[in-house]
Amino acid sequence: MKEIKVRGIVIRQDPMGDKDKRVVLLTKEQGRLTILAKGAMTGKSRYSALTQLFSYGDFVLTKGRTFYYIKEAQLIESFYKLRSNLDRLAYASFMLEVADTLSLEGQDNGPLLLLLLRSLYAMTMAKEKDESIPCSVFIFRALAGSGFYPQLFKCATCGKDLTDLEPDQTLQFDVVRGAFHCPNCRQGGLQLSRGCIRAMRYIITADESKAFSFELSEKVRKELFTAVTQYLLDKTERRFEGLDFISKINSQS
Repeated sequence: MKEIKVRGIVIRQDPMGDKDKRVVLLTKEQGRLTILAKGAMTGKSRYSALTQLFSYGDFVLTKGRTFYYIKEAQLIESFYKLRSNLDRLAYASFMLEVADTLSLEGQDNGPLLLLLLRSLYAMTMAKEKDESIPCSVFIFRALAGSGFYPQLFKCATCGKDLTDLEPDQTLQFDVVRGAFHCPNCRQGGLQLSRGCIRAMRYIITADESKAFSFELSEKVRKELFTAVTQYLLDKTERRFEGLDFISKINSQS
């Protein structure tokens, strides 16, 4: 059997019968890989912990007809802190769902993997009520890296430079075109505040290692999360269970 060595993180898990588990790994070398983890549902397998969501590690895999199988594995990081807080867990799980959607099989997904890891580490350090910020950063940068790079400094219609904004100025964000409309070219879209616009620009242009280093008011946090998730929904044309769950817990808080 052919063997491969990869380093990756578990981004999806589904039961396969009563004992086995189908696991999706996001790896740098091979992109998205699907693994059948024998006995992982019983908790008796030595690889049960390594096949849980968020588990990041080194894997030696053998290729079967349909799935890969684990021959050896070593855990690097479990991201245990994400499981100890419902809000962190909800946003982090949504990030995995987005990664699963945007990743590709058999292709180098190094940039997406690194962004996801940095975003998850940032989530473990997020202050209470700030959990949406690392999630927003991940989604917006992941979409940009997947070919949906937004135009945030010029009007999508007339090309007017929108770099400098007045303190109380708002702009319409067109999620279909991934761009702003100036006040003279309003064509519908999300009306965003100056604070949200500046946050979006910072997220896209900052060095990735510094992309999480900012704070926002509650109003702008919500505004930013709405903008990037609406952009995500338009570009992926699918529903996300994680987003539905976040909406549910937010409505109860």
